[in-house]
Amino acid sequence: MLKKSEIKARCKDNIIAYVILLVISAALVVLDQISKYLVVLYLPKDAQINVIPYLFNFTYVENKGAAWGMMANSRWIFIVVSAIAVIALAILLLYCAKSKKFFVASLLLIFAGGIGNMIDRTVNGYVVDFIQFDFFQKFPVFNVADSYVTIGGFMLIIYVLFIDRSFLSGKKKENGKENGNGNV
Repeated sequence: MLKKSEIKARCKDNIIAYVILLVISAALVVLDQISKYLVVLYLPKDAQINVIPYLFNFTYVENKGAAWGMMANSRWIFIVVSAIAVIALAILLLYCAKSKKFFVASLLLIFAGGIGNMIDRTVNGYVVDFIQFDFFQKFPVFNVADSYVTIGGFMLIIYVLFIDRSFLSGKKKENGKENGNGNV
């Protein structure tokens, strides 16, 4: 187990990389929020624009729940869970900012997506969804932030299952020492 002083030193060493990650996160959140703003501005609620017929549409939906509208009207539960997840990811990103780039990128996408949807829930009481694939029956309408979370989640699974299998076993790679980049 790491000592408090080791954790503090590593976080201090990662501060510049962490600030860069926060700037990238902010840019991703802004992109998400702009896309949602444009949908609200130009697409009437529940309206649909066929981008590629029978394949891809823009459909404006105000989602008060999770995927497929599950747990609708549980706004505060989603806000609290999102806030806890975002804070935990922020701390983890600070600690791992100079670690394996694939791992950090996955966390960064989940972090930015969580913030994007949390903004919607806090400000509007719902999440603006608008991306719809027609070739999947009953596939939920989603947004850019959802895409970040999904892609980041898949990247994290790939990292844990195929790139750093020691992550699951709790054993350190090689002889358990870190290299100069904070990589294990």
